[in-house]
Amino acid sequence: MAIRRRRSRSSIGGGQVLAWLGAVLALGVLVVAGLGLAKLRTERAGMNANTLCGSQEPGEIITLLFDSSDQLNDLQQIKVRQILDSILYNIPKGARVDVYMATAEAGQLARPLFSRCNPANADGSAGFSENPQRLEEMRQQKFVAPLGEALQKALKANPRRTSPILETIAATSVQSFSRADRRGAGGVRRYSMIIVSDFLQNSAILTHYKSYPNVEEFSKTPGWISTLPRLNGVALKLIYINRPNSRRFQNEAHRNWWCEYFNRHGAISCTIDQL
Repeated sequence: MAIRRRRSRSSIGGGQVLAWLGAVLALGVLVVAGLGLAKLRTERAGMNANTLCGSQEPGEIITLLFDSSDQLNDLQQIKVRQILDSILYNIPKGARVDVYMATAEAGQLARPLFSRCNPANADGSAGFSENPQRLEEMRQQKFVAPLGEALQKALKANPRRTSPILETIAATSVQSFSRADRRGAGGVRRYSMIIVSDFLQNSAILTHYKSYPNVEEFSKTPGWISTLPRLNGVALKLIYINRPNSRRFQNEAHRNWWCEYFNRHGAISCTIDQL
């Protein structure tokens, strides 16, 4: 008669532990392999795995700058998002989007909340030609979702006593457009800056809350030199936030001051949407 041997509970428990450890290890290997494969695919597509940009300067750069020193009311927030959505919905493949908040002081470098390209192959095609669905999944995860989070953060009020708009425009434009060239291998390049602000400059360099110099007069002051932006060939769009308690400062002359300032620094256009 064959003798059955009963396994001890300890041996059964040990086997289960080893099985679980093996499963966890296998899962970890799959995750690491998946991340490595995703990085390899982006590199093969001619893209940087972190920025999703190609090796060459993007053919289009869209810079978004938010002055969140004062809260937007609900209607203004809705309208701002509608304007931005209409612009960002049709971002060309390979274009880079930079998002900043107006916090830089004179001489400081600007740190973007977001700076990535809408994924495309180095040759400008739609991405992983062998699997467009995988490209779209990556675009949603690494471009669309993080961009939405950055916009949501940028629209939140960040109250502060000063409003260094000139300083931040200088810092962000140098950061975004310092390598900009009007022409590249693919033809004419496009650069644009969209600024959401009440445009009431208020810092040691200049304040718009009292009598202030015109652009010509300001160009002869030290503040002009310390806030030189890089706007050659850049199209400016101003989303001008009207403040009920600042109507005596926000007028046609004030809006014209800003467009003249941008034009003096080489901007190719200056359009204003008032909210």
